[in-house]
Amino acid sequence: MIWENFPDLGDNRGRINFLTMEDGTRLRSACWPADQDSRGIVVLVNGHQEYMEKYSEFISELLGRGFALYTLDNRGQGLSDRLLSDRSKSHAENFDLFSNDLNEFISGTVLSDPRAQALPIYLIGHSMGGHICLRYLHDFPGAISKAVIMAPMIDFYLGADFLKTIAKFSIRLVSRLGFGTKYAFGQKNSFSKAYHLIRQRQLTHDKKRYADEQTTLEAHPDLYAGGATFGWLDTAIDSIDKIHEPGFLNKITLPMMVVLAGEDRVVDSEASRKLLAGHDNIAVVTIEGA
Repeated sequence: MIWENFPDLGDNRGRINFLTMEDGTRLRSACWPADQDSRGIVVLVNGHQEYMEKYSEFISELLGRGFALYTLDNRGQGLSDRLLSDRSKSHAENFDLFSNDLNEFISGTVLSDPRAQALPIYLIGHSMGGHICLRYLHDFPGAISKAVIMAPMIDFYLGADFLKTIAKFSIRLVSRLGFGTKYAFGQKNSFSKAYHLIRQRQLTHDKKRYADEQTTLEAHPDLYAGGATFGWLDTAIDSIDKIHEPGFLNKITLPMMVVLAGEDRVVDSEASRKLLAGHDNIAVVTIEGA
């Protein structure tokens, strides 16, 4: 088990478990089960290249506000099973597996919480995790009361539409020519401080918290996942297309808040605004300058 500053409030001590999915993949999960005073149960789904330690401060805040919490490392990252012999490559064969994993986790672990039937269950997802949440809520309705999704991967930020079209065509072509396990254009494998600083300018204005992440990765390099392969991007594009299919969001009827970053250059906030517009159950909030 690796956990820096493992969140621990009083007797509510978190527990690490390794779960074996239906296809044999082992996923690392953590839980802070509900007690008599819990207000609800939160299921947290992290983003691409992330791991649960990155959310220790966020988890502590939720625990301090009276919520029970369950989370996991997505397959291919953190301390869950990596999908290639080179563990630095972020790879995926089919994005359906991520929502299937989340369903197995919620139905088999979260709903086994002794108070799961008495408390509301909330879903929180960030970036790729937000994408997984949308797929899950569409495919497996019923368990979740409300959801909060932050900077969802509804599309990639690739500039003008014609550039996006060219980039996606190139990714699909290269992947289907047999290079799916190769790093995609501009992706990076090994961890380095210089590369991390470049990413910091792309991802956040918060230098201190980003430095904390760098310190964690230097101390525990097994948590690091490098850049995406062509295969990861190819199946991600397929999954993005599913979310954009007519009527997809109509099947998600629970109350949901989506928080967008006004200056996001990783996922396309404008694509999210367009797709989510006109759905009375979805509140969209943009944090300008973020």
